[in-house]
Amino acid sequence: MERRLARLPVPLKIAVMGCAVNGPGEAREADVGVAGGNGVGILFVRGKVVKTVKEKDIVAEVVRFAKGLSAARRRGR
Repeated sequence: MERRLARLPVPLKIAVMGCAVNGPGEAREADVGVAGGNGVGILFVRGKVVKTVKEKDIVAEVVRFAKGLSAARRRGR
């Protein structure tokens, strides 16, 4: 994940948390994050849960959300 996010056009705070219950709240200052548990990842943006994904898709989805958010910030949104 770090390698794939290293060249974002605008830097972001990314959180990788171990607890799906507390993760989004604890990392609410992060731009994009994931909290894992029991074969799934809970994706959140600025503390708000946006999606639940299978464990095998976690990295791809975090990268997708981060790239989209970074590009939007670059455009001034």
